Amino acid sequence: MRGRFRLDLNEISGSFGDLAIFLPLAIGLVTVNGVNATSLFLSAGLLYIVAGLYYGIPIPVQPLKATSAIAIVLAVRPEAISAAAFWMGVLFVSVSLFNINGLFGKIFTRPIVRGIQLGLGILLVKGGLSALFGSPSMLSIGGWEISPVFGALVGAAVAGIIVLSRENRRYPAALAVMAFGIVVGGASTSFAALSSVSLGWIRPEWGIPAGVDFYTVFIVLLLPQIPLTFANSVVATADTADRYYGEGARKVTPRALAATLGIGNLFAGLIGGMPVCHGSGGVTAHYRFGARTGAASVFIGGVFVLLALLFGKSLPDLCRLLPIPVLGALLIHIGVQHARLVRDVLDSAHESAVVAAIGLVTLATGNLAIAFGGGILLNAIIARLLWRSASRKAAQGMSA
Repeated sequence: MRGRFRLDLNEISGSFGDLAIFLPLAIGLVTVNGVNATSLFLSAGLLYIVAGLYYGIPIPVQPLKATSAIAIVLAVRPEAISAAAFWMGVLFVSVSLFNINGLFGKIFTRPIVRGIQLGLGILLVKGGLSALFGSPSMLSIGGWEISPVFGALVGAAVAGIIVLSRENRRYPAALAVMAFGIVVGGASTSFAALSSVSLGWIRPEWGIPAGVDFYTVFIVLLLPQIPLTFANSVVATADTADRYYGEGARKVTPRALAATLGIGNLFAGLIGGMPVCHGSGGVTAHYRFGARTGAASVFIGGVFVLLALLFGKSLPDLCRLLPIPVLGALLIHIGVQHARLVRDVLDSAHESAVVAAIGLVTLATGNLAIAFGGGILLNAIIARLLWRSASRKAAQGMSA
């Protein structure tokens, strides 16, 4: 395909670029929480396809990070997780009915957006380091026994592959890393995961999630996620897409992103899937690994749908073929590249201070929502001080 949609090795490579963000949380929700693997991959795959066809550029589909992480840590029941997806969908479909670009422009100024991008980059690097060196939270995902030495060797190998493949159009980096990871995973497990693979799906149960605990769904799962979703999945995603694709990203507006993630969550909630979002880090991941058109999103979405319908019962075992340290090394690369988006504010002391503050709070607390709130407050204080300074200088000039 030519023009807006083009499917070649680089598009295919870029389509896999966001798996390092997607897979760890998705596997955790399936293995720890018992989320229906067919519903999870089917809903994510269909949203990928819709996003690729509508936006014409690679727009990621990811688990809601805060919601998913909290759900895994607390071992929340799958019914509450799908209810969280449904009500997140209701919220964002409602938001999309209004023209919110002007309001978002006032709240999410450039330093706030860049700070969010830096903070997310920091979180991705921290998550990657945890996956490489075997933090307790990662050891339970996928059944891997990770040693620091193994993680360091895998990280060095993946870094070498990325450096050597970065400019190679024949052997794109993400495909090379995926092939390396499957070989390492298969060798480490003697491909034991393949012995339990069989055709068959787990039938989704349709229906509006009901009878779940209000406190768990709305206070525990959704409240910490909502400001982060507005900031990263809507505003920062639109900004990042514009930075990479320019005019090609003209359809990627906050209102449109709210609509697609809202519809995606409604569908996921109705079939027992996981809460999903877009994400600025995913835009970077797809772009840095070669994707340039919506064909990449359609391709990876099609892969997810086929896996869901053909191998839904075996997906947790299949995912074990890709070692967590490989995903961790990819996360570190994506995080570093994403953090580089802040370069255009470095010549402004005001904006640099806000960006740095958001990054430091994120590093200290691990909570991007708290950093986001602090950044807005600091930005308002600095803007007020600058306004007062300018007003005094203007008054002095008039009196002179």
